[in-house]
Formats: sequence, C-alpha cells, structure tokens
Amino acid sequence: MNDIQRARAKLSGTLASCSLFLGISDDELSVIAQKMDVITAPRGRLVMQHGDLTSETYFLISGGVIGQLVADNGREILFTEIAVGGYFGELAALDGAARSITISASADCVFAKLSGAKFREILLAHPQTAVNLATDLGARLRRMNERVFDLVVHSVETRVSIRLMQLAQAQEQLIQGGVINDAPTREGMASFVGSNREAVSRAIARLNKAGIIETMHKKVVILDLDRLLVSAEGTAQ
Repeated sequence: MNDIQRARAKLSGTLASCSLFLGISDDELSVIAQKMDVITAPRGRLVMQHGDLTSETYFLISGGVIGQLVADNGREILFTEIAVGGYFGELAALDGAARSITISASADCVFAKLSGAKFREILLAHPQTAVNLATDLGARLRRMNERVFDLVVHSVETRVSIRLMQLAQAQEQLIQGGVINDAPTREGMASFVGSNREAVSRAIARLNKAGIIETMHKKVVILDLDRLLVSAEGTAQ
C-alpha cells in the first residue's frame, strides 16, 4: 500500500480533526471524503502560488506547509505555518478570485483536495461547516490584524529575514538546508526592504553569526529554518 492508498484509507478519521468539520457525523465525513482527491507533494514543492487562478481547497493529511501572504505593495509579507488537520485555499473556492497566498511544503506532504464547486456543495449540504468556516475566518482575521500591526514596527533584520524566506519559497528552497541561488546584492536587498546597504549588511551579519544562514557568493544557505521563521516574525533572540 503506497502513501496515497494509506491516506485514503484513514481520510475520514483525519478529517474529523479538522476544525471545518467539527460537529459532522462519521457517516457524513465518509461521504465528504469520497468527494476528495488525495495527492502528495515533496518537501520544498510549491503547492499554490499568489495570483494563481485556481479554486481547490486543500486539507493537510501529513507533513507541514508554510504560507506567505503578499501585501498589495508587494513588499510586506506575513508567514504562517499550517499543521496536520489544517486547510487552506478556501477563499478562492468561495469567491473565484486569484490566490492571495503562496503555500509551499516544509516537509513531504499528503493532501486531500476538493474542487471549488464541491467545496461550495459541502457548505450548502452541511450548514455546520459554514458556521465552522465563519468561525475560522474570524479567528484568522484577528490574528492577521495583530500581525499587520507588528509589521509596522519590524526591524531591518526582521524585514531581511522575511525577504530571504520569500526568495527561498519562490525557488522551492524554504526547507532546512535550502539554498537560495542568485541572491540579491546588499543594495538590492536594501531597496526591497526599505533600508540602506549598511543596515542590511549588519542584519545579514547577525543572521550569519547566529548560525541561522550562511552567505556566500550569490548564494544563501538556510542553516536553521525554524529560527529564520522566528526572525521573520520579529521575535528572534
């Protein structure tokens, strides 16, 4: 039995831990599971990209993912981690607009996937899922408001860390030991993060000294992904 077959066999039980399906009976979950496709993604793979015109909703069965939210100005971004039992992609399923977030696999992943049409059918057929979705979206909005406020006062080091994570994700290298090729110059980084070359150089030197990254000619190696994420959140020590 391969990974997809194993995931399919236990899909209903996995969905029971998803907040979207709280209050849904086991029999109903079995019917919902039959509407889903099970897919895999290796570590580092882009699962969804900002601006894509797709509408599937994904449910994480195993592994882990990191999401990057791009602001309208293209610079300020927020990162979020999604654990097993979480889901993403529901906004495009609801409104048909372009993707607002980029998602990449931080580990080998197995997903259950629903088309936008089937996702909407489930909300209509099971009103409790619509209530659960509204509750989840409200909680995410509260967290987002807090994170946006934090970004306003982010240090240069935090903004540099965010940019490095963005570059790594675009190259499918947002993983432990990932290598960012064609890394920008200090001047290029400073222009993007709204700072100057000297401040960016100091920030990169601190990240190097802390063992979070290693820089070389036109390359950056991610030595400690977890601490880089902490730095990108503005709470690095």
